[in-house]
Amino acid sequence: MISENIRALRKKLGYTQEQIADYLGISAAAVTQYETGTRVVPATSVSKLALLFNIDEYELYQEEPQQQQLLSAFAFRADELQSKDLKSISEFKKVVLNYFHLSKALRNE
Repeated sequence: MISENIRALRKKLGYTQEQIADYLGISAAAVTQYETGTRVVPATSVSKLALLFNIDEYELYQEEPQQQQLLSAFAFRADELQSKDLKSISEFKKVVLNYFHLSKALRNE
């Protein structure tokens, strides 16, 4: 399931395998293997991908990630982005995701 989610989310946001590879510090071939399920995705890559895709890590393992709408709200089209921009985008999304978690926690108190 994680391989399908990585591929679907990457395509939804318009990132290339090469951009993801640069962001993760791996080869494009490794990204292909992640997406086809022929290679296990290391925990460090799962964490980085979750930040970039603006979802919780466990959602990469789910059949339907719950925050697809949130992803759409922060979808940066990758056509004009450089691979180095992905780090900044993932950090921004981390701040937004933390805000949503904090807001939810405060509402539940």
